[in-house]
Amino acid sequence: MDLSLPAPVAANSFGQVLPKALAHAPKASTPMSPAKEQAMRETAQEFEAVFIGQMTEAMFAGLETEEPFGGGHAEKMWRSQLSQEMGRSISASGGIGIADSVYRSMIAQQEAALNPLPQPTPPTQAAAAAYAT
Repeated sequence: MDLSLPAPVAANSFGQVLPKALAHAPKASTPMSPAKEQAMRETAQEFEAVFIGQMTEAMFAGLETEEPFGGGHAEKMWRSQLSQEMGRSISASGGIGIADSVYRSMIAQQEAALNPLPQPTPPTQAAAAAYAT
């Protein structure tokens, strides 16, 4: 088994490969408009608010109400609304980090849609034969 290092790449071959490599490099993404960026931020914050609201609603589900003023259909409706508002309030005051994560994910998906990765080219028969030996 030969463990010797390959010969260094000639300087002129780098000049031949560079333009081809740059052609396949990802392009800079188109800058988003501030309005679209704000809409994405608001959507991420709304998602976090709904998530927190669902968590607090599940938390209140096991609590019994005290007599004489608690209980009934109105109490159930009020608790649902309270959970929703708690979620909005917590999210608006900084949240628990879900909105930031969702926002970054939305930005990454937007950039991926604008700049799809190039598909790898299949190896030539000569290259495949060189690897086979």
